[in-house]
Amino acid sequence: MISSFGVVLDACCLVPITLCDALLSTADRRLYRPLWSVAILDEMERALVKNGVPADKAAYRREQMDLAFPEATIVGYEVLIPSMGNDEKDRHVLAAAVRGSAQIIVTANLRDFPEEVLEPLGIRAETPDDFLMDLLGFDPAEVLGAITGMAAQKTRPPVTELDLLQRIGKAAPHFAAAALMTLESDPRRSC
Repeated sequence: MISSFGVVLDACCLVPITLCDALLSTADRRLYRPLWSVAILDEMERALVKNGVPADKAAYRREQMDLAFPEATIVGYEVLIPSMGNDEKDRHVLAAAVRGSAQIIVTANLRDFPEEVLEPLGIRAETPDDFLMDLLGFDPAEVLGAITGMAAQKTRPPVTELDLLQRIGKAAPHFAAAALMTLESDPRRSC
């Protein structure tokens, strides 16, 4: 059974592939319920193409996300957009969070989601680094299992847990360092 703890993943967190994989791999382990909207995925897809990802590969990635998490897409949020008090360009994200009963918005753009706007709605915004740190503190075995699973899937070329944590560290440095320390302290694991 998927956790009822809903988390909206903003497009900026879904573009960097290794960060996106870490977020979705932890969701796949039922640590939280990932949420997004069509507008968030549209934004992600546009950013991927702008960053040089071929359009067909960006569309494929989106399709795979939808297949892996069919209940993640929030609908019917559009009517709420005008009443949201945060930054205009990210009102759709907050409206989706409200409609989806999310507790957290994971975003690199905290300034677009002021606490005074979110608090009355029972929502908070966190960076991907802080969110992954929270998950690691909550259930280190599952989070590290997600990282190990990611490494096991990478075969061309092979990737170690350390390699992945170094890549994740570009967007979530505190998490990567804490996860590495946890991995190194476990005698059953090796990076």
